[in-house]
Amino acid sequence: MGKRILAGLLAVALALTLGGCWNYRSLDQMNIVVGVAVDYNEENKLFELSYETADLTGAQKRASITGKIITSQGKTIFDAVRNTKRKEEDRLFFGNSNLLVISHQVVQKMGIMPVIEWFLRDGECRETMNVAISQEGSARALLETTQDTSGIISRSLYDIIREDKDVTATSVDVKLFQVYGKIRSKRNSVALPVLHKVKNGEKEIPELNGTGILKGDKLIGYLSPEQSKYLLFVEGKLKSGILTLSLSDLETDDISLEILRNKSKKSFSYDEGKITVNIKTETCVAIGENRTWLDMMDPEVIQRIEDAAREKIETNIRELTSTLQNEFRTDVLGFGETIYQRDLKLWKQLEPSWEEIYPTVEVEVSSRVRVVNSAFIK
Repeated sequence: MGKRILAGLLAVALALTLGGCWNYRSLDQMNIVVGVAVDYNEENKLFELSYETADLTGAQKRASITGKIITSQGKTIFDAVRNTKRKEEDRLFFGNSNLLVISHQVVQKMGIMPVIEWFLRDGECRETMNVAISQEGSARALLETTQDTSGIISRSLYDIIREDKDVTATSVDVKLFQVYGKIRSKRNSVALPVLHKVKNGEKEIPELNGTGILKGDKLIGYLSPEQSKYLLFVEGKLKSGILTLSLSDLETDDISLEILRNKSKKSFSYDEGKITVNIKTETCVAIGENRTWLDMMDPEVIQRIEDAAREKIETNIRELTSTLQNEFRTDVLGFGETIYQRDLKLWKQLEPSWEEIYPTVEVEVSSRVRVVNSAFIK
């Protein structure tokens, strides 16, 4: 009987101590971080972090919540994060962070892995944060504007990056965990979205500017927005976008095709020591603009458009693969990964010298384009 009473008392005591959230914090005790910019000060050898936080003070009186910039320095990323408490009443909360922008100088000299390591390791940070590279003098510059603006800039940049493949198709959308996974994979490289600032009337605003190519974890070069479109073609990640053509003597393109869907497939063949990678794409488009006033109900006109679009896609994919093989010499499209997944025995033979083999790989491109909507005007 005494043991039962003792057990009951222990159960009550445990219930009282374990109830509720052990790390509970109310909103007025947190600085909610929406975006983070990472720079490095070469003079004092310290990381400089800029956090855009949601400014909730007076939110009910304003039409929207605005952002506030908090900065800190530290010998490491974690050290810099903790050092914010020396100047802020509330601790930073990273559970709602969705954007990580890193200075191009940091990624070129130091590499991206030393930066993202803490964000991956910390339990509060999201592994689904979008990662981008700043082409400005600092990453912080992207979170600042020349004039006061409403809203949160980090959220706007996150939406621009995330929705680009569905609208303009000029860059990529890469999450934090994907950066780590691709660098640690057989590719040992990754393409990341790049941001810079452009004039928009009297102020400067951030803009997507193609992709940055990392070999290992270090930045080695950039692809233009147009080149990045064909990177999406090959990777099968292109959801929409505009493909322009010229079927007349005009100096500029005169037909706009809206990409409705695209599929791609990579395969390879190995014959007498020679590797050939085959890239096939199949794209459905709709005619969105016709400055030539050609008859879009004429099957021969539609065939001309399909042939011109197919030729343009094939040419640009070949130019892209040539740039990656000969200029960057990095397998960001995953040719080696394709071999590894489909013929492990062959990959084990090639892997020790893949760095030298990769630029010699022959690439064959085959594209098919179908016009499925002519948007006929009576």
